[in-house]
Amino acid sequence: MRRSIFILAFSLLASAAQAAGDANAPAPATPAPSGLSQSKFLGLLYSEIAKRTPTTSPAGAGSATANFHIDAAGKVDKVTIAQSSSPKHAEIVRKILTGLETPPPPGGSFEGSQRFNFH
Repeated sequence: MRRSIFILAFSLLASAAQAAGDANAPAPATPAPSGLSQSKFLGLLYSEIAKRTPTTSPAGAGSATANFHIDAAGKVDKVTIAQSSSPKHAEIVRKILTGLETPPPPGGSFEGSQRFNFH
């Protein structure tokens, strides 16, 4: 079955901060307390987001972009909708990210941004 919803981009604020020379940004291969490298953590995070993304959108075509924060325990504790084509798309994205749990992130916490396109 073809997926009706595509996750288009996975941009990471932590990576952008590191590229900009932020001394507080974690290095890509820095292990977390759980022993995960940055790249392994990002792979697990992307996988969890994909699992929580519905295959059909009750809101129809549209998009939304959210910024989110993952605490030291691996739980999303803040979601901010940066852009949305409708309140329904924003709510779908909020539900995808809220309740998301990952292993503890490298550096103790993580800030990311995710764009969702719904077809």
